[in-house]
Amino acid sequence: MPDEINRSSDAPPPDVPEIAPSTIFVELMRQAAARRQREAAAEAATPPSDLPPPPAAEEAPIPPLPEPEPPRVRQPLRLSVEAPPPLRPTAAPDPDPAPSPEPPPPPAPPEDAVTAARLEAQRIQRIQRRRERVTRHRVGVLGGFLRTALIILIAGGVASTIFTWFTSPEFLDQRVVNRLVVADSTNIPVVQPTALPTPNYLQRIGIVSGHRGPQNDPGAVCPDGLTEASINFEVATRVVRALRGLGYSVDLLDEFDARLDNYRAAVLVSIHANTCRDFGERVSGFLVSKAAVRPTGGVDDLLAECIALHYGRIVGLERRFNLTRDMTDYHTFREIHPLTPAAIIELGFMKDDREILTTRQDDMAQALVEGVLCFLSPSTNDLLATPDFFVRTPTPTSP
Repeated sequence: MPDEINRSSDAPPPDVPEIAPSTIFVELMRQAAARRQREAAAEAATPPSDLPPPPAAEEAPIPPLPEPEPPRVRQPLRLSVEAPPPLRPTAAPDPDPAPSPEPPPPPAPPEDAVTAARLEAQRIQRIQRRRERVTRHRVGVLGGFLRTALIILIAGGVASTIFTWFTSPEFLDQRVVNRLVVADSTNIPVVQPTALPTPNYLQRIGIVSGHRGPQNDPGAVCPDGLTEASINFEVATRVVRALRGLGYSVDLLDEFDARLDNYRAAVLVSIHANTCRDFGERVSGFLVSKAAVRPTGGVDDLLAECIALHYGRIVGLERRFNLTRDMTDYHTFREIHPLTPAAIIELGFMKDDREILTTRQDDMAQALVEGVLCFLSPSTNDLLATPDFFVRTPTPTSP
């Protein structure tokens, strides 16, 4: 202190010794431990409610802080450390404090819950793996199907190309080719005959009486007034009567009958007579024709040949082959259903075959009935296998 008095007023204050932070921290920890110990002793020494409180213990004096040692090395910077807050006086510790109860440990989960959680996790994993396998399987099946379809298409194209290039036109039988042409032109499946014959009442037959109808078209007319329409009607009515007597469902149709539109039947025959014109020579005979668009060797050819066979045998007239376009492109052929077999017949020439046409209507009707029955008979289908059965008609000539 004498040094401070003798020191001039303008001299700087003396250096305050600096306290190390570690020393402060140790002191704070010691005071905190002492405080906790005193609190625990006070709690243990608290008497029950029915006993009088114990006498208060004298407060223990707080020991002074030890003086810090002077620093060995003078630091250029000084750190100011605030003094710790004063400690509150506490009760004196009990000489025999009771041990403080430890907090109970958290309850452990039961083993059943742990096992159930583990099993549930395993089940979820199995479901996920199963879904992944199903997804991979679907993708694999779809890809395999697409690859197979592509391979089939490519193989079919290559095979058809090779078959078309290197196959001779004579490789297939002509009858097979004709049937394929029919199927391709009509785009309708060919109905195969059944093993048992169809009952007569289920088979419909159409008979067209040429030039008959409200149009009053007489057809060919002879000088004495004999008309083609009258001859055709006499024969047509006899044919209808005979077929109905055999149990068939028969329609007598006019030349331009409205029922002919898409007409579907087992047989259709149009009856006509040839011209009464004088050619300067004897011209006799009958003509039978099918539609030119129908394939050769098909069912229409079979119907025409059956009619020609029985008509020539019963009536005795010669068959002629100078067909006109009116016969091969007959309008009824274009109106009826594509699967209806149809044929047209010219019974004879009205000039030179006049006697037969006017006196033998029953024979002509019988010949037409026999021709229709020949076509409808199941055994007649065997004629398709006979190459010489069908007569190859020449190209139609103009009238």
